[in-house]
Amino acid sequence: MPTEPSTADIVTKIKTIRKHLIKVSLLTTETDLSAEQKQTIREELLWLNEQSEYQTLGICAESLAAAEAALKNYVAALSQPIQVDIPPQSGAVFLKFNTLKNAWYLDGYSGDSRGVLVTYHTSEPELDEVNGTYGPFPLDLF
Repeated sequence: MPTEPSTADIVTKIKTIRKHLIKVSLLTTETDLSAEQKQTIREELLWLNEQSEYQTLGICAESLAAAEAALKNYVAALSQPIQVDIPPQSGAVFLKFNTLKNAWYLDGYSGDSRGVLVTYHTSEPELDEVNGTYGPFPLDLF
């Protein structure tokens, strides 16, 4: 029968994943990630997701349609499928979503960055290493 990992084992894994995701997050130009790199990032994000209580997503996209598609795919993978009723907006946008409150914020965006920032939140002191922001990741990662 498999044993449950200890808190120390979990914290060690969190630190390893954080180190990798921070390295990937420091890429300042949009990079074509291989299928293997995308799979590794998805697995790491999903594992951190299991250790967190909720997530906040920050999405920068060329259009509201692209931002909504990314939001729905990321939230379906990290939390649960959602329905959002966001009023139309033209041009590039910044869309922020909180999975705990199912609340969103939308604004125009004039920057060059495109992608999704994922922030994990936990109130568990022994898992404080989970708290952090990673990305931007591709809009179509999930």
